[in-house]
Amino acid sequence: MTRSLPIIDISRSEGLPERLDSACRHEGFFYVIGHGIDPQIRARAFDAARRFFDLAEEAKQRWHIERSGIHRGWDPVAWQSLEPGRPGDLKESFYLGVDRLADDPLVQAGTPNHGPNQWPDEALVPGFRAAIERYESATQDLARRLLSGMAQGLDLPSRYFDAFMRDPMPVLRLLHYPPQPPSQDALPGQIGCGAHTDWGSITLLAQDEAGGLQVQDEHGNWFDAPPVADAYVVNLGDMMARWTNDRYRSTPHRVLNPEGRDRLSIAYFFDMDFHAKVEALPGCSSTEQPPRYAPTTAGRHIIEMYERTRANAEP
Repeated sequence: MTRSLPIIDISRSEGLPERLDSACRHEGFFYVIGHGIDPQIRARAFDAARRFFDLAEEAKQRWHIERSGIHRGWDPVAWQSLEPGRPGDLKESFYLGVDRLADDPLVQAGTPNHGPNQWPDEALVPGFRAAIERYESATQDLARRLLSGMAQGLDLPSRYFDAFMRDPMPVLRLLHYPPQPPSQDALPGQIGCGAHTDWGSITLLAQDEAGGLQVQDEHGNWFDAPPVADAYVVNLGDMMARWTNDRYRSTPHRVLNPEGRDRLSIAYFFDMDFHAKVEALPGCSSTEQPPRYAPTTAGRHIIEMYERTRANAEP
């Protein structure tokens, strides 16, 4: 039997916490439909991403991520390796976060990875910023709605997570996967995105029609997570697994570049406040099942993950 991910219609409120809880426990991955986000908001964001990635590499270098200091901007193909021991991933991307100016209290405090975005010039990519900011606003609203339902699935108040996302640090990543190169042009083991788990609380992924996303089941087998019309793929990150004392799953996944065509996707990583304390949630540990992880903070966890993947890409 072919394995597939559950599809959850969040416009149906009856039983929603239980449906979310089941998917988070068993797969750690699911599709969301009935979310109410205008398809045009998503289409404009994809169009903005496509027009940026169509620029010449020389132009994109102006917004290279290493010019940022806070991990914002463009990273070229093979710059990152998400799977230790493998060559750099066959993808390029553009990172954006909360656009904080010099007078922002978190910036003034020297909080890591907090500051301004690098925005492409309006003359080169007209409407880029407006399209991306509108998309980020819509997906953040959806992330908050999902976390409210997940809190209820954990027998917590619906607004339990609000205290951890008063000033969150979400990251939006535009991704471009070039067509799978001929075998002689790719290094051994080089694919679009190596097997990995995400790092934060939840990820909302919008895919184009190209396909290529694969999820690993509990037996180590890979199965496809193909595009579903107007759906978002939602998966949990390591922080949510840690928070729930492994009641919820952070599931490995990867991307294979499609043959003969480009692939675009937009990943929205909704991460909590930098100083939010992450330790076993109420009801997720007991005398028989004590906490498996030492307390940490959301910010420290994310920084450690960034450092690990950059080290993976170095020769």
